Amino acid sequence: MTRTVLAFVVGATLLAGDDLAFAHHSFTAAYDNTKRVEVEGVVKEFVWRNPHSYVRIDVTNKDGAVETWNLEWGSSSQLSAAKYPVTRTTIKAGDRIIAGGEPRRDPAVKGLRVFSIKRPVDGWVWEGIID
Repeated sequence: MTRTVLAFVVGATLLAGDDLAFAHHSFTAAYDNTKRVEVEGVVKEFVWRNPHSYVRIDVTNKDGAVETWNLEWGSSSQLSAAKYPVTRTTIKAGDRIIAGGEPRRDPAVKGLRVFSIKRPVDGWVWEGIID
């Protein structure tokens, strides 16, 4: 009887915690999934981490001013296991890239959820959707 109760409590705890393990913020709260944009700029920093990696790039806008964009990408484990694997050294400061994705809902916040990155100098391309 005690084993049965213990097994039930452990099982129920694991099942209840399962939702928490897969809990995630909503991308649609921060990003406009009805739009796709592409920005080109020079990498300032590639932050390789979990739960999301980031690429910060300097983009020259149409007025000639430089804006720093924050590109939200997948986790290091997702990117390394992707169809087009990425490592912590794939993108480096100084690389010129073209990134495509969903823009931030707040236009004052320069950023996007990445769906593609191209590095024209050597033809490297990454494409995909990572949640």
